[in-house]
Amino acid sequence: MKGIDQGHVDVLKEVEARLPPIVVHRSTWRVVDGMHRLDAARRRGDTTIDAYLLDVPERELFAISVRLNTAHGRPLSYAERVAAAGRLLRENPEMSDRHAALVAGLSARTVARIRRSTGDDPHLNTRIGMDGKVHPRGVAQGREEAGRLLTERPDASLREVARAAGISLGTAHDVKMRLLRGEGPVPSGSRSVAAEQQSKQSAPRASREASAQPTAELLKRLRRDPALRSTDSGRVVLRLLAMHDLDTSAWTSIVMNLPTHCTDAVAMLARQSALRWTQFAERLEQEAMARTGTGE
Repeated sequence: MKGIDQGHVDVLKEVEARLPPIVVHRSTWRVVDGMHRLDAARRRGDTTIDAYLLDVPERELFAISVRLNTAHGRPLSYAERVAAAGRLLRENPEMSDRHAALVAGLSARTVARIRRSTGDDPHLNTRIGMDGKVHPRGVAQGREEAGRLLTERPDASLREVARAAGISLGTAHDVKMRLLRGEGPVPSGSRSVAAEQQSKQSAPRASREASAQPTAELLKRLRRDPALRSTDSGRVVLRLLAMHDLDTSAWTSIVMNLPTHCTDAVAMLARQSALRWTQFAERLEQEAMARTGTGE
């Protein structure tokens, strides 16, 4: 929003090592990520710079650029992330709140608020999630949205509420009757959005905290630990961890340039690998707790 930060460019210009690769759209040569690095390289007299080349539709460049700039380098400010989320929702109204939140580096609740504040929310019956697939919006979510609208705008017609909440007219009528009886908009047998969100938040706290740690610094510390370097199992762990220690732009390049016919197989193997790592982490945590309990 404010253009190139010359102070940040001056810092990069003093770096003697090769700058990390920038990300460039191959067909248009637009810089997707790395404007500060490119400017710094020019100012210090470099004639070349490393780059990842993306072969993706031009309409996807903005989302990729925002995602990369919230994960490393000079981070986007909160105002810039909010503005980016607003543009993402305007250009991709079918994008789910969680997907847009992941791209913009915001919470899903903040993105939902941005979507409502634009006044241009089509309330589609489907959303495109983080997996790239189309997911129908649950009836429970539509009922809760209808309940909110009827509470905030009691004079609104049921047809307007049904259209805005993405539910049928009959369902909107049922929601209104339930509210008049002092009941909630969602029948007790249905799974509400709040319950779904609560279940998703039940992951072990240790796992969430570990993912927030700076991985490069943790890996560097482990590599210096003689207790790991001197054993076969320790060296295997270090090699496996180093293999996955790629920056965001490297992962993006892999995703964007992977042959289409391989994506399903690679995704399945990646999920299986992630499951094994999760099980491994849980066993480590359980073993650590057991040792703490026995005083070892």
